[in-house]
Amino acid sequence: MSITDPPTLDTVLQAIDALYVNPENSVKESASKWLCSFQRSVYAWEISDQLLYLKRDLSSSYFGAQTIRIKIQMYFTELPASAHMALKDSLLNHVLKLADDTNSSIANQLCLAVADLFCQMVQWTDAISDIVKTLSSSDVTASYLVDVLRFISEELNSKSLRLGLNRRHALMAHLESQKGLVLDFLSYKIKNANAQNLARIFNCLASWWDNTGIMTESDVRVSPLLEAAFYVLQQPETYPEATYNAAMEWILALLYSCTTISGYRNELLKLLQTNIYRLLDVLRQCSLQASKAADNSMAECSVYVDRVSSIAQIFDSLARTVRTALVYSPTPPGSGEFGDLHTLDCLLAVLEAPPPAGCRATALHTFYALQSLADDAARHHTNLTPSPGRQNPSASPAGDMASNANSRPATSLLIPYFTRVVVALTRYCPSNAEDLEAAEDLQAFRDDAHGLMQDIVDLVGADTIFVELYEHIRQLQEMNSLGTAVNVFREAEACLFMLTTVAKRLSPHDPEGRIASLISTLVLPGLAAVPPPPLQEVGCLLYAELSHWVACHPDIRRQIVEQLIQIVERAAGVPAAQLQPGQKRAVGAAIAALGSLCKVYRPLSVPVVNASSNGTGTGTTSLLDEHWKDLIFRVVYSLPRLSWVPVNDAIDFFEGVCRGLMASIVYAPSTNIPTDPRPARAALPERLAQLASVNVECISKLIEQNQPIEGVDTLSDPCVWLDYLSTIFRSLQNLVSRLDDAYRRSRLNSVSTDQVEQQRQAEVNSLGESAEACLQGCLSVVTNIVWPVIGRALEHYGSKVRPMERCCRVIRFMARSLSVNLREILPDIANKLVQAFQQGHHSCFLYLAGVLVDVFGDLPDCRPGLVGLFEALAPPTLAALSCNLAEQPHTIEDFFRLCVRLVQHCAPAFLSSPNVDLYALLDTALRSLDLLTLAAAGSGAGDRDTNQSNGNNGAGSSKAGSSASTAAARFLLEALIFTTEASEDSPAAIVSVNDASALPPATSEGSVGARRLLFWLLKPTELCGGQRLTTSCVHSCCLGLLEDRFPDMAELLHRLKIVMPREVSDPS
Repeated sequence: MSITDPPTLDTVLQAIDALYVNPENSVKESASKWLCSFQRSVYAWEISDQLLYLKRDLSSSYFGAQTIRIKIQMYFTELPASAHMALKDSLLNHVLKLADDTNSSIANQLCLAVADLFCQMVQWTDAISDIVKTLSSSDVTASYLVDVLRFISEELNSKSLRLGLNRRHALMAHLESQKGLVLDFLSYKIKNANAQNLARIFNCLASWWDNTGIMTESDVRVSPLLEAAFYVLQQPETYPEATYNAAMEWILALLYSCTTISGYRNELLKLLQTNIYRLLDVLRQCSLQASKAADNSMAECSVYVDRVSSIAQIFDSLARTVRTALVYSPTPPGSGEFGDLHTLDCLLAVLEAPPPAGCRATALHTFYALQSLADDAARHHTNLTPSPGRQNPSASPAGDMASNANSRPATSLLIPYFTRVVVALTRYCPSNAEDLEAAEDLQAFRDDAHGLMQDIVDLVGADTIFVELYEHIRQLQEMNSLGTAVNVFREAEACLFMLTTVAKRLSPHDPEGRIASLISTLVLPGLAAVPPPPLQEVGCLLYAELSHWVACHPDIRRQIVEQLIQIVERAAGVPAAQLQPGQKRAVGAAIAALGSLCKVYRPLSVPVVNASSNGTGTGTTSLLDEHWKDLIFRVVYSLPRLSWVPVNDAIDFFEGVCRGLMASIVYAPSTNIPTDPRPARAALPERLAQLASVNVECISKLIEQNQPIEGVDTLSDPCVWLDYLSTIFRSLQNLVSRLDDAYRRSRLNSVSTDQVEQQRQAEVNSLGESAEACLQGCLSVVTNIVWPVIGRALEHYGSKVRPMERCCRVIRFMARSLSVNLREILPDIANKLVQAFQQGHHSCFLYLAGVLVDVFGDLPDCRPGLVGLFEALAPPTLAALSCNLAEQPHTIEDFFRLCVRLVQHCAPAFLSSPNVDLYALLDTALRSLDLLTLAAAGSGAGDRDTNQSNGNNGAGSSKAGSSASTAAARFLLEALIFTTEASEDSPAAIVSVNDASALPPATSEGSVGARRLLFWLLKPTELCGGQRLTTSCVHSCCLGLLEDRFPDMAELLHRLKIVMPREVSDPS
């Protein structure tokens, strides 16, 4: 919609009424479109000015102010230079007519318009002094002048204004020359300012310090500006929130500016530090008042909590500003130096404040400073460590303090403060099972606390933190000695969560028995009493983090495994709607904890009866051996009745179990407890079948019943069971190498006696036979149990993307784990892929085909079938890529990865095949080199994750396009390398003939393929591949290619030069 005829003022007013007054949505929509077109028209300049003078009502005045601001910001070039001065005078006149009761939205638009005009109007050379002189004539307009000055500093860096770099530099120079005038004006106005104007002044000061980059230490007017800011901060009951927050923002801006000043030798930071320390008493006073008001007036309580939050942000900023001094040269509290540890006292006062002021939202304000401080201090400690090979590398700084006190004074002074931080954080981590919203907030806070604890443990040490929390738990136990196990567990639950953040760093040997005491007296009894699910979750998390310790204590391990299984069993069959609050997370944590415990394979010696000698011997056992039946029958077989269990937790369980199984089949004669892998190898096929059976049966049931997919990650979603299967085989990727223990067998002690040699040879043969039997058993499970169901899934869900991606993932990991041993079912896999590809051209089939080529491509008898697979997949793919190339980056990447692997593993059969349209393939690769340029031109490619925001989609598209063009470039490079190595024809001979029939017959498949490539490269027409490849490389580098891709283009040109010698490229 465009406006050709000049509209009248009445027409515009009618449109405004239609937009704001008329109840009909269709009328509103039409009016909105017309008014937007009007704002873009040249007629808006005059009429918006008339609307402001008219002052008919709020809607028309706001529209006039908004329009004049938009015109100045976006369409300033429409106005001739001769009209600029009239616009400036009219705009300032509108601001002069603003009153105290003028709506703030109108006033802000007019003030922003003045600021934008200042930035755009080149001939307004004395703008700041002119604005100050014009608008400072009365108290009312002087208040709006402060807003104009604030907006000027903000708009200076606005991306909406079309300002060149030179213009911005000129504006900056003008502001620097006039900042004294501005500060004089603000200093004058602040003396008699009310609360509202104080907020305006502080916001203006904060904006100038944050945005202009011209303010220095000497520009700070201690009296009256800085004194006024701290006076406001010290009077929390007197000033409203807007004024208090504005004062805080200016102090934060000043602190931030101090970090850019070289060193710490400046009086401003010293002055700020001294005055900020005085706010500690204010914080404590507000915390006390908030506690008193909590029972009477929530509004009054909220005011004091907000004041505490503001002061906490100032403390956090101060700590970040003086962080270097606190790390490298800390001084005792009260010293007055920049490294004064009173700064940490201020942060701890925030964390230790009583509720309601001491809340999670307030505590979070300290996290950034504490995290960066702990990280720097830990790094400093590491740099001071004499050598990386100390006798106890896991010991904490606190443990070494006696012997290394002089070399680490910073560590010794900071550790007590961070120990207090750990204890203080426990106050904010207790769970409330009744409040679901609070549970979400708690989880978010715990995630942040976990990140903070990872930095603190590097500094303080896991053992030190554990001892502190352990003593705190013991005090809670003594205080609740008469309470039930659940009550004691509830009281200690927050401490237990904090322990989960450091438990993985603790020594599994536990020489003092503290971990054993904690588990035996608190966690085991607490979980046995069936506490609420959130408490169960913490217990499960602790068990998971202590998995290495649990593996060393089999007696306690048995009780722990039983408790975790019981948590799962109690929830089996419970509908999602009937779950207790937090039960889903608790069950997921229990399943994941079982996986963590199984992952740590630590065999233990046990006495066994030797039937042949009627005596006893020594054997080994592990968690998997003792609890296998429970894990299968009580956990794995319960998964179909746990439709709501988090899929990621179940994946962690399968991964942990499979990793434990993989560790059990390794022959390791040099370990402390030499293990015999033969029993584990004999059991592995059956165990693998049991793990896979529940997933296979569920997929078969879905296919047989033709059940529609009712939602993601539900029992009707085959992707759940396929994900579990892919996790199992992904964890078995090292199966063949784990079973190939020839090197370890060769290290069996060899002696000269025939009897010992015979025993040794028998041992070697037995190990080899066990490995072969294990491999064949696993292969039988895959071919007879898993693959038939995956093949049926490929047929049944062929048109659906997600199930096909999961099926391809399962086949991929099956091929990686069993390698060429799967050659017998490779033809069947290829046929199923082709059939499924005909239902839906999903790029995951191309990716899987590339994996199959990588695994089986070196087997001569498999190469024809692999090339045949490509011949079936390529035509539909090339047809799809013939148009909308930039919209299919993932297909391009997967397709040319397949081509690269074909060239690497079976190039002669691939490139010489008459069924492969080599020219179309090479032409598509050439076009793919320009993919980033095409995307930048406007046909951006979408990323796979459709839930991403537009900004993320743009970044994802660029990355996907880069990966796709990289794959295409790699294919072209591999093809050029092969041509150089396999060609029997000279380039000159190729140029001299029209077709291959005029050349001598090729002696091999490889020379046929190389000849086809040479004809494409040297064809003397406008379609000459070599010329087009050179042009594409140069254009890609000039038109948007990332610099890190330039070496790829250079390598292509270099290889092309090798293929095409000078006599071909330059016939003269």
